[in-house]
Amino acid sequence: MFIPRSLKVKRNVSDDDKSCVAKKLKPQGEKLSSEEDREIPNVALVGEETSAPSSGQSPELGSSPDGHFAAVCLGGPEQSAEDSCVPEEPIKSFAKTQRLAEPGEPVCVVCGRYGEYICDKTDADVCSLECKAKHLLQVTENEEKVKLQKAISDPESPSLDTFYAYKEHSFILSLLDDQVENLKLQLGISVQGQKVPRPIIDFEHCGFPEVLNCNLKKSGYEVPTPIQMQMIPIGLLGRDIVCSADTGSGKTAAFLLPVIIRALEKNGTPSALILTPTRELAIQIERQAKELMCGLPNMRTVLLVGGLPLPPQLYRLKQNVKVIIATPGRLLEIMKQSSVELSGIKIVVIDEADTMLKMGFQQQVLDILENTPLDRQTVLVSATIPASIERFASQLLHDPVRIIIGEKNLPCPNVRQIILWVEEPSKKKKLFEILNDEKLFKPPVLVFVDCKLGADLLSDAVHKITGLQSISMHSDKTQVERTRILQGLFQGEYEVVISTGVLGRGLDLINVRLVVNFDMPSSMDEYVHQVGRAGRLGHNGTAITFINNNTKKLFLDIVKRVKPTGSILPSQLLNSPYLHEQKRKEQQRVNQAQDTVVTGDNLMDIIKKHDKSHSQK
Repeated sequence: MFIPRSLKVKRNVSDDDKSCVAKKLKPQGEKLSSEEDREIPNVALVGEETSAPSSGQSPELGSSPDGHFAAVCLGGPEQSAEDSCVPEEPIKSFAKTQRLAEPGEPVCVVCGRYGEYICDKTDADVCSLECKAKHLLQVTENEEKVKLQKAISDPESPSLDTFYAYKEHSFILSLLDDQVENLKLQLGISVQGQKVPRPIIDFEHCGFPEVLNCNLKKSGYEVPTPIQMQMIPIGLLGRDIVCSADTGSGKTAAFLLPVIIRALEKNGTPSALILTPTRELAIQIERQAKELMCGLPNMRTVLLVGGLPLPPQLYRLKQNVKVIIATPGRLLEIMKQSSVELSGIKIVVIDEADTMLKMGFQQQVLDILENTPLDRQTVLVSATIPASIERFASQLLHDPVRIIIGEKNLPCPNVRQIILWVEEPSKKKKLFEILNDEKLFKPPVLVFVDCKLGADLLSDAVHKITGLQSISMHSDKTQVERTRILQGLFQGEYEVVISTGVLGRGLDLINVRLVVNFDMPSSMDEYVHQVGRAGRLGHNGTAITFINNNTKKLFLDIVKRVKPTGSILPSQLLNSPYLHEQKRKEQQRVNQAQDTVVTGDNLMDIIKKHDKSHSQK
């Protein structure tokens, strides 16, 4: 049976464009007869099942074995009449004729192949007419389930046609101030700012549309984490935010939900922009965003990252997308071509803000923000927010709310930290001992090194000596290779992954239980992020770090950040003369700072010192 014309896949313009005509494509080299070359006003497109045309049907309305019927249209309202109809590749009828998706490209919601088309009914990515028909059948079944759930759900939940405005739930309002403060204290929630809303206890307290509530449950979000409890209501009110929370605490969902709500508002241009430092993190965020957006009207995302072909990303931008997820370099490249419109952006999220606002990325981020509206909402998120970034954020944001979950800039408490003093020549031997230790070795193991060549050489050595399946990961790998390695890591294909810092931030490597810092990171902030790969989403993990005198600049920081977690530090570190010298210099700075502060107790001493120095001159 034929799929009705209403099920036809939407391309760049509406199916009702009168300038479009349908043509039957012939094999290459075969000439068309005058009868076959005529214009056909209507075409029945082949779906999952096909049948022979009826006796009263013209040959052109029958099915083609290869599905070579297509609406030939690229015209739009801004094009001239002579350009309104140009030949285009035919719409694919069957999934088997569609190619596999490249990393970062849209994926068919039914079969997982390249999602070349967008369904005009649901805005979902599909690869062919066959998968569109299957998708619409699934949607019909899901709609019936949603209607049934909605009939027995909270009657206060707004419909998709209603403008959303966050209001604190009656249960939250009924709590006493002492109860709220006690809750924050128990959960380690610290908030700085004026007129900050109370944290939610359940996602139902947000009053989200029922479809979004269902998506949250399908994605495994049963109860909000501490960062989600406080950050979501603040974000829904449109406030600027600076957020610092442990790695794996649920920060992504905490900013995605306000992003989705802002993007739901009717607007012809993109409404939300999410900036990330790495391609892998951008791909992960888009995947989570699509899970939460499923079934919401006109909600489309675009992934703009380097390492992938530019034309498909430009094509995707023309599909009335609402949320842009990008790395700064690729977005600036597209902005220079005037191929993206940022004037309608209502919310900007800068993930891994400490990296994004360092010298390497800072100017790129500022150039992007200059092209967004001044009244936008801006959210900065990271596990570590150094003081320099705090100062910069105060200039960038308007009346921001600062949220700190747990101890600021400290490693994740779910990760057991082991600091080992290992001299450079003994590092490989110690790593092999760990990989052969039945108690410590829990594959897959993530090993961090400081250079690309070191990653390749160490990966070869691990495989040769231990026989374990090992692979290296760094920025010189192509995006296809990097995506394949990540998939292999998730699926247990590799037992050991030797990586530079490209895997150190943001990624939910939930099956990683052991991290080894073969080379100590260049800063403690990077250390916090890297050890956090072993404690995602509340799971427990172990992080082993090798140190020696090559990392002497960080000795004092290691003691300050690791010792409070209860970890035992090596005697070589505690007795190091470099550590004692750093402590002495820090005490001098503290004393100097105290001398500059004038109080009633030290006022006379300051005057005497001033008079003494003046008389000596």
